[in-house]
Amino acid sequence: MTGTEKLKILFLWHHHQPYYKTDGSFLLPWVRMHAIKDYWDMVRILDDYPSVKQAFNFAPSLIEQLQEYLEHGAFDAALALSRKDPASFTEHDKIEALNTFFMANVEHMVKQYPAYNELLEKRGVVGSDRDVYRAAGRFTPQDFRDLQVWWNLSWVGEYSRFDPPFKYYLDKQKGFSEKEKQRLLDAQFEIMSRIIPSHIKAAKRKQIAVSVSPLYHPILPLLCDSSIAVRANPRTILPDKQYRHPEDADFQVKSALDYGKKIFGFRPRGMWPSEGSVSDDALRIMIKNGVSWTATDEAILRKTLAVSGKTTSDDFLEKYFPYDFVSDKGSVRMFFRDHGLSDLIGFVYSRWSPDDAANNLISRLLKIRDSLLNAYGEKGLEYAVVPIVLDGENAWEFYQSDGKDFLRTLYHLLSNEARFETVLPESVGTKPRNVLKHVEPGSWINGNFDIWIGQQEDNKAWDLLYHARGTFARKSKKLNVRARDEAYRQILIAEGSDWCWWYGDEHKSSQAGEFDKLFRSNLKELYLKVGVEPPTELDIPIERKSEQLTYRQPLKLISPRFGAAKDTAWDNAGFVEHSGDTDAMQKTGMQIKRVYFGNDHDTLYLQIETSQQLSGEKVTVEFFSPERMSLQIGGGVAFHLDSNGLQRKITAEYKIGGGAQIAVGIGSMKTDEAAFAVYINKGEELLDSMPRQGIVKFRMFQ
Repeated sequence: MTGTEKLKILFLWHHHQPYYKTDGSFLLPWVRMHAIKDYWDMVRILDDYPSVKQAFNFAPSLIEQLQEYLEHGAFDAALALSRKDPASFTEHDKIEALNTFFMANVEHMVKQYPAYNELLEKRGVVGSDRDVYRAAGRFTPQDFRDLQVWWNLSWVGEYSRFDPPFKYYLDKQKGFSEKEKQRLLDAQFEIMSRIIPSHIKAAKRKQIAVSVSPLYHPILPLLCDSSIAVRANPRTILPDKQYRHPEDADFQVKSALDYGKKIFGFRPRGMWPSEGSVSDDALRIMIKNGVSWTATDEAILRKTLAVSGKTTSDDFLEKYFPYDFVSDKGSVRMFFRDHGLSDLIGFVYSRWSPDDAANNLISRLLKIRDSLLNAYGEKGLEYAVVPIVLDGENAWEFYQSDGKDFLRTLYHLLSNEARFETVLPESVGTKPRNVLKHVEPGSWINGNFDIWIGQQEDNKAWDLLYHARGTFARKSKKLNVRARDEAYRQILIAEGSDWCWWYGDEHKSSQAGEFDKLFRSNLKELYLKVGVEPPTELDIPIERKSEQLTYRQPLKLISPRFGAAKDTAWDNAGFVEHSGDTDAMQKTGMQIKRVYFGNDHDTLYLQIETSQQLSGEKVTVEFFSPERMSLQIGGGVAFHLDSNGLQRKITAEYKIGGGAQIAVGIGSMKTDEAAFAVYINKGEELLDSMPRQGIVKFRMFQ
């Protein structure tokens, strides 16, 4: 059966970033970087394919930050570091530069540019903070300036990078001036300024639909009632306290729609609920606020139909038919994303050639059309739609040409295939009796909420949120309206999904610590805004570390009597020690129990406590700041200095016995920070180190 009816295809691209602001600036740069690489490009490409229609979903938290960049001079930490002249870089700046300015897909965003790849090779492989400190000594100020340019240039999207002024930098490759660098950074904002107007223009010509997620991207069902997680997965271990604030869920939905109208000039009709998370309560809130369509994963429909006793086909063609969820307040149309097709674009096709990937997707869509025709006939295609829903930002850096070769090929094929039509959600109806009065709760990830609740770290975050929300409820009654709204906003931000995304062991990121910090800082700010001292536990990271350390900064200047282990001056020193049995290295017998550290105006002091008397072992202290040097105790003292070629004499004393004391004359070396690591070796065997990963940093009093 061939048929003449077209198969409808619904693309929904989800654009989302959490709220990164803390202490007056954005901690992470991803709103800016995806703005210049993805958000404008994804709608710009449709200018070349007028028959292709798509839906774009925005998280208001993303738009709010975009507007702050454009209208209020907001900046992120990476932008501030990009603007800084490397000639005035501190040691800390150099480390941050090497950690920040290679945050890009190496194959597609670094290695394809020879000058950028040279800088990567100069940095070398870095497995720890120690490696980064060593690499910083190999970079000149010009290297750092070129690195600033290349990172900011590599994130510029395909539709901009070959236009002025960006092509100039691609051609020049290296040796950029401060003026040239600043011009590049300014040009990024011009791209950002196009994003909202281009979506308004495409919506007016009815080529795209614009929808929104709840305001700060919360998991709506868990806000309504966190215990619903057990319904989605009976093995879920719930937090100690039940979070139940449907009024917050309602506010997140209503405010998002209001904000959408303010930004785009029309009230969005659709809503992609954060992470495709739905429940009966969440859907009723959407209906109450006038949402006409929404979407979730096919797993939710499969579970829902199974519970209701409905028989489904082996190939589950039922997912291609939208349903109306009805309540006493009205209804909302539900689309169920094709999980397989969406994930092929998100995670698989990036490894294929653009032509092969696009043709494979077209072939799969033709097979779906044939299956629907065989099962339901021409009448079935009247109501069927294939929803393809995924992030519109995160996949493309893994593709050739930022995904544009794949998308151009795909859109060309769709434009010239008479058996398909791309549609907007508002144009799709439901076949008779496709009605649901209940949906099984869950998200687009495994049909449950396990990513956000159930693990120890997740539940700790929920408990902290519970207590903060309770404090707000008690204290906010005494606040004026403006102060109450500002405090409530901190709760709404803390309810966002991204914080718990990085807790637990499901996802790993080098920036998980930053997300943890953002979550806790929002709760701290809430307490301050209602006039309550934040609980001290908000100073303690929730994120588990592979290496647990107890750490204290120095309390003030110290001048201990050298060689006197019991001198009370050490009481004001900082110290670091291992707080748990976290490493097999502890089984070797010789252990570093604790390292004390501090300084006076001329000298830096260390005291190393060991579990056994030192006898023949070599103690090495590798300093990264205030000067690069390696001090070895055992058979003599040797210094190795490398500070951009500067060699100068360093004075030191040491005493070795049950442990070791070291005094290093720092003289005129003025810095706010010292950084070091301690090792104990027996011959070539490393017996222990402090810390076992990374480095110890402490503030130096002046």
